[in-house]
Amino acid sequence: MRILIFSDTHDKIDNCITAIDGMPHVDMILHAGDCASDAEDLSYAYPHIPVHFVKGNNDFYSNAPAELLINAGGKRIFVTHGHLQRVKFDIEFETLIEYAKERSADLAVFGHTHMPYEGFFSGVTLLNPGSIRYGGTYAICDIENEKIRNTICTIK
Repeated sequence: MRILIFSDTHDKIDNCITAIDGMPHVDMILHAGDCASDAEDLSYAYPHIPVHFVKGNNDFYSNAPAELLINAGGKRIFVTHGHLQRVKFDIEFETLIEYAKERSADLAVFGHTHMPYEGFFSGVTLLNPGSIRYGGTYAICDIENEKIRNTICTIK
């Protein structure tokens, strides 16, 4: 299973389209907020690819949920923007890890910081794709034989 992960598009999806069109196969798209309406636009542009998304701290009028728990490839993926888990202030992401563990997540996807990040703590993989708009970064999550392999990519 191949999942493309975006965050912090902030009303600009052209880099997302470039990334999606450049992939030979995409099973799912996750968007970690800011702007949830961009994720909706991606779902219309790619109706054959499931798009799951949460709202971020700038999604004032969105009806999107603040968090999601998705089962994919035999793994549980917790998706949040991260502002409610204090990802800019917790030095080692303690709050995010606690949320993920409470939900028995294998992978916690978040955004908000605009900085790509991958780490592994207390049995949970943390993944921030960064901002596709401001840093040109996104992530690919491949789940095969119940193993997670993440790659942080930069749009050229």
